[in-house]
Amino acid sequence: MVLLIACPLAADGQPTSVQLKLLPQETIQRRLETVVPKIAARRATLESLFQEVGCRDERLASQKVSGTRFPNLICTLPGNDPGAGMIVAGAHFDHIGGGIGAVDDWSGVVLLPSLYQSLAVRPRRHTFVFAAFSAEHRDMAGSTEFVYRLSKPQKRSIRAMMNLESLGLTVPQVWALRANKGLLDAYNSVARSMDLDVRVSNFNRLMDDDTQPFLNARIPVITIHSLTTQTMGFHHNPRDQLNAIDEKNYYEAYRLVAAFLAYLDSLPN
Repeated sequence: MVLLIACPLAADGQPTSVQLKLLPQETIQRRLETVVPKIAARRATLESLFQEVGCRDERLASQKVSGTRFPNLICTLPGNDPGAGMIVAGAHFDHIGGGIGAVDDWSGVVLLPSLYQSLAVRPRRHTFVFAAFSAEHRDMAGSTEFVYRLSKPQKRSIRAMMNLESLGLTVPQVWALRANKGLLDAYNSVARSMDLDVRVSNFNRLMDDDTQPFLNARIPVITIHSLTTQTMGFHHNPRDQLNAIDEKNYYEAYRLVAAFLAYLDSLPN
């Protein structure tokens, strides 16, 4: 699929063409429905899905996380331009609160293999890293470990960290107050070009997420989610079940974030 997206950075004002493979809604929904409550089984399912879409062998790695027996799962799609840098897409696979953890955050983390599949259809300038983080609910231990292990040159090379958190309760929302301005402008451009509403929902005083360790390292971040004052009750709650997620809203989130990543790859450094 080819999308034409208005680029706010283009001097000539011409839209940017991005190419990606948008998977059918049935595939995205089927992968969402693989949710299970046990953490070990969730991680094993993710590993199986990554392998299913072609991220295996040297592209798929475990990363030990201090304080937990569940390591991060890291899938890398190598870029063909060493100077372009890295784009990280992350989400966490642990959950708390008595529910099955379908919303928080299986809905986010299970999109990572599909995003790899969507982008891998053509060579990419940037190296994409799809990071399934462990132990977000233990002071973001998994994402903290990931950032801690980065060298200074690696940290400088990261152009963006996109975090996916609790998707599908509503149409996609963006945490605008935390987002890097350039990433927020790019997100808005993609959403408008796809005829999607840009919705903002900030929760600075209510919670934190896996962008925090990246922010501490001065890496540009953006969180895409579906939490509002009306849907926050599904967070860390026994109501966190698969039937809380609207299929249409969830697929819209997938389409948007897949196009957003492809668009970021097209932008100048």
